[in-house]
Amino acid sequence: MMLAWAATTRGQNAAPTWARDIAPLVHRACANCHRPGQPAPFALLTFDDVWKRRAQIVEVTQAGVMPPWLPVHGEFADDRRLRADEIALLQRWADAGGQRGDATKEPAPPQFTEGWQLREPDLVVTATDVIEVPASGPDRVRNLVLPIAVDRLRFVEAIEIQPRNRAVHHAVLGVDATRESRRRDAEDDGPGFGGMSLGTAQPPDGNFLGWTPGKSVRRAPPGQAWRLRPGDDFVLQLHLVPTGKPERVQPAIGLYFTDAPTTTTFVPVVLFDDKIDIEAGVRDFTARDHLDLPVPVVLHAIYPHAHWLCRRMRGTATLPSGEQRVLFGVDAWDFDWQDDYRFATPIELPAGTRLAMEYVFDNSEHNPNNPSRPPQRVRFGQASSDEMATWTIAVTVADRAARIALDTADVARQLEKVPDAWNVLLRHARLARERGDFAVAQRSIERARAISPGAADCALEAGMLAEAQNQLDEARREYEAALRLDPDRGLAHLQLGALLGRQGRGEDAFTHFEQALRSLPNAAIVHSNLATAHFQLGRLASAATHYDRAVALDPDYFTAWFNLGRVRARLGEAAAARTALQRALALRPDDARVRAELDSLGK
Repeated sequence: MMLAWAATTRGQNAAPTWARDIAPLVHRACANCHRPGQPAPFALLTFDDVWKRRAQIVEVTQAGVMPPWLPVHGEFADDRRLRADEIALLQRWADAGGQRGDATKEPAPPQFTEGWQLREPDLVVTATDVIEVPASGPDRVRNLVLPIAVDRLRFVEAIEIQPRNRAVHHAVLGVDATRESRRRDAEDDGPGFGGMSLGTAQPPDGNFLGWTPGKSVRRAPPGQAWRLRPGDDFVLQLHLVPTGKPERVQPAIGLYFTDAPTTTTFVPVVLFDDKIDIEAGVRDFTARDHLDLPVPVVLHAIYPHAHWLCRRMRGTATLPSGEQRVLFGVDAWDFDWQDDYRFATPIELPAGTRLAMEYVFDNSEHNPNNPSRPPQRVRFGQASSDEMATWTIAVTVADRAARIALDTADVARQLEKVPDAWNVLLRHARLARERGDFAVAQRSIERARAISPGAADCALEAGMLAEAQNQLDEARREYEAALRLDPDRGLAHLQLGALLGRQGRGEDAFTHFEQALRSLPNAAIVHSNLATAHFQLGRLASAATHYDRAVALDPDYFTAWFNLGRVRARLGEAAAARTALQRALALRPDDARVRAELDSLGK
């Protein structure tokens, strides 16, 4: 026993070696970024690579700077942190002179897949514009608008963003179903458009999409793929940093499709504080927000965001029992390493839970990330020189009623903070209209209109409220007013066209649907309504074309399938008519109209 004990002690006290101890650690934690072709400025693959930088490696790992992983609280997937004993092992190795050990037994550097992480993508979208990044100067943010060539609704189970240049420090991706991003691109002299706002681009089905160095590509579980429709555009926001030489950035995005349809969509909830005004020298400015959950939710992922002055973040959940849980925490925020985080295990939160965020900002010379020397006053804003404090949370809820309740609570909380935000007032009006609370909706519209009388959306929502109350002449006047304010407002054209169509004014309806299609080319309802206008005017072939497009965009669109069957029958295409009507019947098995149409086709 004594001999065994002595031998074990000698093994534990033996100096670590590269071959036995350090190489496996470095290859796992560092090599994914520190290798040729990646943004890291040097490689950490071989003994020589690591030995000459051993003091620096010890310093940055002990400081928690490397590997880059900001959260100190929260259990997240793909956690890149080193354990305390691993950090201590690196120091012991360096303190002992960085011994190599038996070179014949050291592991070979890891082999990384060339090209794409999973396999060759089903679709690759490559930027046509090239961004020129000068050798020196300030960081830049550009938003590239990338049209996507899909001919039908597709379900995306994985996506990989390849910056293809180390001048890209990180990237955020959104999907725009409108033409607004293209308009902004056309108005900007450079590739894409500038600024830190994605504009009308949104996380698709609530999924956070982005790229940071070392980010792993994950396949979505069955049912959690997100939907991509014909006519959608990607908006890829690139944070660009000079590298010491001129760079040309032309990124690509690889898409992986699945046939498993989307059954789970995430509801994004945003906590924010826009009352940010930080005088120079202030070291502890605090931004706070909270939201009380009216329904149970399941928390899946988060995306915290601030700019350069933020130092600490906390996101908590206080349960109805009074118990407080820290959902995430960052003690040394670094804008350069922002990321989104998916919980390793989704977190169930009961109704009555209070979600809260607290961000602390340091606008003094003691903040190493402060870009101003001497410090300058900083306020809330979208530019990187401004500040922000947002915590975006992706949750799922039980059903549509729960979604409406959550949206209502979210809007109510936003109006507590920004009571004069006309766009939030219109969201409040829409929710009230959908509940049938027309008086509340009317008051919110009137307030929004008083604040922003030139906003077409105010007239549009007023028209929808009038139509909900069967005040059709008033609805038509409001839709026409919206189009005078914004002739390209696609939804106003859609609503007015539908109203005119029901009144038997087929030609007028047709004109508005064509206008709507220019702004909303990927909206199934627009294609369906345009098809119906063609149908009413006897243009059966054109009607069939647009009904086909509608069901390609939305395979569960009952009305489009039913009308497609009727049109195909009148065109004498019995087999195609039967296929469409059977699809409609599968969606609504008890619909007598579908059965009658099928019976009329015979056997």
